[in-house]
Amino acid sequence: MLACGTVKLFGIDEKLDITTGLRRSKLTHKYLGDIEAESRFECLAFASDSGTSNFVGLEYLNGRIGNRVGGFILQHIGSMKSGLSISTLNVISGSGTGDFAGMKGHGRTTWSTTGSDNSQVLLEYSFD
Repeated sequence: MLACGTVKLFGIDEKLDITTGLRRSKLTHKYLGDIEAESRFECLAFASDSGTSNFVGLEYLNGRIGNRVGGFILQHIGSMKSGLSISTLNVISGSGTGDFAGMKGHGRTTWSTTGSDNSQVLLEYSFD
């Protein structure tokens, strides 16, 4: 099955470790479209001198896809350069609750920080 939509940022809390250059972020998102959910995303990022930032993180989504209701965790591995963020997604095995129990899947998100808040999410998923 395939779910598409957009993601809106509603809150962010960041802390920079000046010793290592690592930035720890906690974000809240709202998913719209095929995925209707609110989420909490925690990530760890490093920005190089060239301006590229690489990040990893986990995001807990709670909401609905179609008639299914519950929660699950997405693993993000991504990078950001020149205002464009691209993240590969994987559903964490065993993380599904409610109707998302047994969920597996993968996908991607893209964000543009230039101009308006443009984002896209694509998630291909199935159940055991």
